[in-house]
This record gives sequence, C-alpha cells and structure tokens, in this order.
Amino acid sequence: MCFSFEVSVITFIISWGISLYLLRKKLTTQQKYSIISLMIFSSMQIADAILWYIGMKKNNINYIVTSVLIPTILSLQILYNVFIVNNNGNPFITLLTVCSCIYLFIRFNGYSKSLCDNKLSSPIWGSNELKLWEICLFAAFIFWPNISKFVAVMFIIIPLIHIFVGGSYGSLWCAISTGLAFKYLYEY
Repeated sequence: MCFSFEVSVITFIISWGISLYLLRKKLTTQQKYSIISLMIFSSMQIADAILWYIGMKKNNINYIVTSVLIPTILSLQILYNVFIVNNNGNPFITLLTVCSCIYLFIRFNGYSKSLCDNKLSSPIWGSNELKLWEICLFAAFIFWPNISKFVAVMFIIIPLIHIFVGGSYGSLWCAISTGLAFKYLYEY
C-alpha cells in the first residue's frame, strides 16, 4: 500500500527499473506483455505521488490527476490487455471495453482525498470509495483470460486490504506492482 509521496516514488522507481532491466533481456512475447503491463500498472504511482505531494488539497492539480491521469492509466491497463495482449476481435468485448473506459472517466471525475489522517492513509480516488463490483469488473478486464490472477486479487488481496487498511482499494497498485516486479525479476 502507498501511504506517502516517498513510498509512491520508490515503488514507481523499483517497478520501472526492474521492468526496463528485464526488457533488455531475451524474453518471450508473453513475458514482454507481462512486463509492459506492469509498467502501465505501476505508472499509477506517479498519480498517487502527485496527490501526496500536494497534500490532497482540493485544487486544479488534484482535479486533473483524479479526473484525467488516473482514468487514463486505468483505461490503458484495460486497453492493453484486451487489444494488445489478447488481440480482441469480438465486437461485444470491444463495446464493453469502450464503455468501461468511458465509465472510468465519469467515475473518477472530481478530487481525491486521503482515507484518514494516520500512517495507513491512502488516496481515495474521486473521493468515493471503489465498490466491490467496480473492482471485480476492472480486475476481470485487466486479468482476462487469466482466472488465477483474478481470483488472487478478488479473494486474497482485496480482503487483506479491507482487514488492514479498511478501504482505499485503489492504492493496492503499490503493493501489487512491487510484488510483481520482484516476481518477474526472479522468474525472468
């Protein structure tokens, strides 16, 4: 979980540093897809770092990061998995993908705020906690057709965040991107 500007920046540097190192190696196409997905995924740390840097003040920077940058990064995660990794040609999936991306821009229009004022504080994007169905749908899009990753997020990571932090599920990007970076470093 990312609880500060420093943690967000360090997470971004670690994830991108490992990713760039691995992309220089001889990888399979699927491994390259995984690394690029990680790079898109961990780019959310820049958005969180900016929010931390400005103290989550309700200003133009917060609005632009929350309403433009965050939904753009989330949309890129979906678009990359559906159209690049899985080479989607199904018109129904395309329609769902486009609708989901539009929804992200509507959903996060506004300002982000801090979950609370303690050391476990995390950004709540759009000042409105993510609903379980939103997390489930998003996870389905970014992990499709990999059911095991979807199950891990929905039945292990999300409940752990709820137990230890009590919300701010969007900040799970920090924990997942760091874990994936080291997993890929070990495996590839």
